[in-house]
Amino acid sequence: MILKNVNLYGTLTDITIKDGKIASISKTCEDGEDFGGLKIYPGLIDTHCHGCLGYDASDKEDHLAEMSRYQLMHGITTWYPTTITVSLSDIEDAVSRNTEIEGGANIPGFHMEGPFINIECKGAQNGEYVIPADIDAFNRCNKNGKVKKITVAPECEGALEFIEKCPVLVSIGHTKCDYTTACEAFKRGARCLTHTFNTMPPIHHRAPGPIPAGADFDGVYAELISDGIHVHPSSVRALVKLYGEDRIILISDSVRALGLPDGEYDLGGLDITVKDGVARTREGNLAGSTTNLFECTKRAISFGIPEYTAVKMASENPARSMGLNKGKIEVGYDADLILVDAEFNLKYSMVGGKIYECDR
Repeated sequence: MILKNVNLYGTLTDITIKDGKIASISKTCEDGEDFGGLKIYPGLIDTHCHGCLGYDASDKEDHLAEMSRYQLMHGITTWYPTTITVSLSDIEDAVSRNTEIEGGANIPGFHMEGPFINIECKGAQNGEYVIPADIDAFNRCNKNGKVKKITVAPECEGALEFIEKCPVLVSIGHTKCDYTTACEAFKRGARCLTHTFNTMPPIHHRAPGPIPAGADFDGVYAELISDGIHVHPSSVRALVKLYGEDRIILISDSVRALGLPDGEYDLGGLDITVKDGVARTREGNLAGSTTNLFECTKRAISFGIPEYTAVKMASENPARSMGLNKGKIEVGYDADLILVDAEFNLKYSMVGGKIYECDR
């Protein structure tokens, strides 16, 4: 397949796709599909997404296919269904599901957000199922090896030892850890912050906490919900300056209400209310977002983040953090791409060389 007349970072070119990968990037005389100067970017990658369309990754019923197709039609070509703090048996069931979805976004694996978190910082998680970090409990959940990322509070019982032993990417979150404990977690192998700023200590000039700790360690990433609700636009800009454009990972942290109107919903056994697009628990805690990653990226651009940088933080950076051959438009990379117009409106998504028109 040849994509003709696509705008790649300001240059009009053609891109040849073979066997699901980018084979060449140059003008060619061969016939192909003319895209009339639409901008082309790597497909977006959401490493922290609970659900959409009324479905959740932790549900007892399997709705990964419906959710994956929604993601693809909204520019997210890869996602990691994210379980919430529920019982170990429910997590085990959730992460054992078929991830080969025809006509949907890629699913390389799952993200376990809990149950090894600080109950005092549970946010919209169900405290009934919070337990100490335990590698045997994790291995029980991950019998098939599909869990690729886990959120842990490093100050809790067994957590630092767990981080040393855990074979997947560890992100610290739902935590009240101090700077020293966070540094110890990073020394032992943690490599990310979960939805930075949310459910963790704020930055204080004498008690810096986990956010500056992560910035002090090369190779540590910071997840960021850029919906303008979880984090103020000024703080979005500040975190990009603190970590640099190579270490921010934009996420949606979306819940089942994504794609649906305001109303009453469930999140891991907790009742949540969505009003004016904002999801909250009965206690008033924010309960994930109702914004998909493409819209979060678009909002980041509106906050003053350059378009190229915003897309990089939603594609190349998460791909690098998870060890994927995605997130760049270079020869040899997977042909997971999006095409947008001059106003950054999504027109097409491509997964593995198959292109889909996005009716939005």
